[in-house]
Amino acid sequence: MENKDKVKKFEFYSDIPENFILDKDTSRKLTGYASIDRPWEKFYSREALEAKMPEMTAYQYMCSENQDNLDAYAIEYYGTKITFDSFIRKINNVCNKFYNLGVRKGDIVTIMSLTNPELIIAFYALNKLGACVNLIDVRSDANKIKEYLNEVNSGILIALDNFLPEIDEILDETFVERVIVISPFNSIPFVLRIAANLNDKLKNSMLREKIDSIKRKEKYITWNEFIGMNSQFFVSEINYEPNQLAALVHTGGTTGVSKTVKLSNDNFNALAIQYKSLKTGYNKKDTFLNGIVPFVAYGIVATIHMPMCLGITNIVAPILSPKEFTEFMIKYKPNHTITVPSYVDNFIHDDRAKVMDWSNIIHLGIGGDAFPCEKENETNTFLSTHGSSAQVEKGYGMTELASAAVTCLGNVNKLTSLGIPLPKNSIGIFEENSDCELKYGEEGEVCITGPTMMLGYLNNLEEENKVIRVHSDGTKWVHSGDLGKLDEEGFLYLVGRIKRMIIHGGFKLYPTVMENVIMSCDDVDNCCVISIPSVEFGSSPEGHVVLKKDRIRELNEIKREIQEICLNELPEYSQPDDIIFVDELPITAVGKVDYKKVERERVLKLTREGK
Repeated sequence: MENKDKVKKFEFYSDIPENFILDKDTSRKLTGYASIDRPWEKFYSREALEAKMPEMTAYQYMCSENQDNLDAYAIEYYGTKITFDSFIRKINNVCNKFYNLGVRKGDIVTIMSLTNPELIIAFYALNKLGACVNLIDVRSDANKIKEYLNEVNSGILIALDNFLPEIDEILDETFVERVIVISPFNSIPFVLRIAANLNDKLKNSMLREKIDSIKRKEKYITWNEFIGMNSQFFVSEINYEPNQLAALVHTGGTTGVSKTVKLSNDNFNALAIQYKSLKTGYNKKDTFLNGIVPFVAYGIVATIHMPMCLGITNIVAPILSPKEFTEFMIKYKPNHTITVPSYVDNFIHDDRAKVMDWSNIIHLGIGGDAFPCEKENETNTFLSTHGSSAQVEKGYGMTELASAAVTCLGNVNKLTSLGIPLPKNSIGIFEENSDCELKYGEEGEVCITGPTMMLGYLNNLEEENKVIRVHSDGTKWVHSGDLGKLDEEGFLYLVGRIKRMIIHGGFKLYPTVMENVIMSCDDVDNCCVISIPSVEFGSSPEGHVVLKKDRIRELNEIKREIQEICLNELPEYSQPDDIIFVDELPITAVGKVDYKKVERERVLKLTREGK
């Protein structure tokens, strides 16, 4: 049977690329268990399924994949264009500077910054040395910064200049001996700096004045001062070793407890080579709009390393809102991007975008939150009526899996599904807290195994063993904490979450953690944190609070105290949108707060009010 005849069987797809269909016996009887049948393999070529994982560091693999692409642009940043040739030379120079500062194989250097060329160069320079980057969320408060630094005894911190006050507040309580300060203007073209009255000399003097105003100024050095240091030593790249630590990223994971995820060179490269083997339109010299923050696995692995290894120009943009995403889409018209649903929704409803041709779009990937069927149809209609042959590509992943693990592939897609596993991954639906696999269509816990599986959690074996479990057949699986089901072709459908969770702008928030904080207020008798719709973030948390009957203070005073407690105890991105006082909370038959009823009634009320 020819491939084109096989394609006709899949009427729910349109124009399935022939290279997806593996020429194999499709009459093989299914066992009913996805991890055994691996039905998704029929959508992949032999090359994709048999792709060999590179035995290289992340730096080595990125360089090797661009030896024939050195004249192409690696990075574009506010008008600055850096070729791969120049990019690699910058990395090698910065690597020598780090070595002269005493950084060696196995050391951990912390970075607290939004995406910019300096962050990307620093990552690869440190990777070349065999050092690891510890990536901090830029919204962390001073205490959290201290915790992240001391957890790894980090002696060097690279930080964006916006965060110097918070850093200086806790510096004496850490092991940090040197802070390298990045300015967003470091890589902005001279002409644009002049237009903004911020030439090199002026900007450097302003930054130096900012540093001189803080108490531990002797520990600080600007990025330009750092790269201008004399190099006494010139170093070669380290040799590749399996499972060598490349990055630390922080997450609430599947249990809500703050954890530090260890990602290896192999994790980084496994994602890149899987996308390379797909051959679905990722071409060298294409452009990729980097719309994810760098301190999450999706950012550092999927939107920095992956496109770099594919020889694609990475349009670096510190995007932190739907409006900014739309602005960059209109300005740069990229071929590829990955973002979150609320950003896409803003883009397709922008009056300027509606009158433009978008035939440039080859891949529009989304993740991090639910994407309703009507929104998917609306986005696909927008693309098709504006010249693009692309369909929105949903996906599913975890920090513990170095970002994406399941994805739609071009037109290999089903409405409401999250796609099929990447070619080197396997997926199964299991009974909760069990290695008993369920059959197609049955609901259970989503479990995934593959080469992007994390090394583990840093100094937290107890939590690690809850997530990575060895099943009776000897296979290690990541237990996601999500409820889902698979159809007979391996498409994943998310049903819900085993543990309560709110996805807020791509971040996982845990209501129970927030409720415990709110309950620390003396006047609070009971509370329930629910998810409400948010135009900007998709979903946002809202606290519903029952006060003690003997309280004597005014409601506004109590509300201010609760908000202050939340500000002190929770990350900035985890703050309740509002605190709603109620007389009582509904209770389930087993005596628990019925948060689903609270949420359902609140969302209905907001909908009626047009909010």
